[in-house]
Amino acid sequence: MQFLASLIAVLLLVLLTWFLGFRQPAKLESESEAQELFRLAPGGFEPVSLAIDTDGAAAIARDRDGQVALLVPHGHHFVVRPLRPGAQIIAQEGSLRIAEMQKLQLHLGESAGDWTGDWATTDIDANNA
Repeated sequence: MQFLASLIAVLLLVLLTWFLGFRQPAKLESESEAQELFRLAPGGFEPVSLAIDTDGAAAIARDRDGQVALLVPHGHHFVVRPLRPGAQIIAQEGSLRIAEMQKLQLHLGESAGDWTGDWATTDIDANNA
């Protein structure tokens, strides 16, 4: 009986968080917000090129040393994930896909093709899928 009461209490807490709006996914509102989140990454990351997903769900950036990093959602916040040198970035139909992160697609619209050449200059082969 105590187990059932505990289970009901937990379910009520989960429902309460949903009704209070804590279920909202992380969303980038602007390029300046994305730049600031990249800068706050442990070790720092100063983007010189940046692209934000059309839905604000993720971002990709390159620093002046050629390192590429992603800003990806983790719960209601974002985390910075640096890509290893040689990571494959593929542009297809207005989206960028990172080969090692199968579930992540950045929808950049018509500008997706523009970014492949930019990323390719950082030892990342974006044109060979």
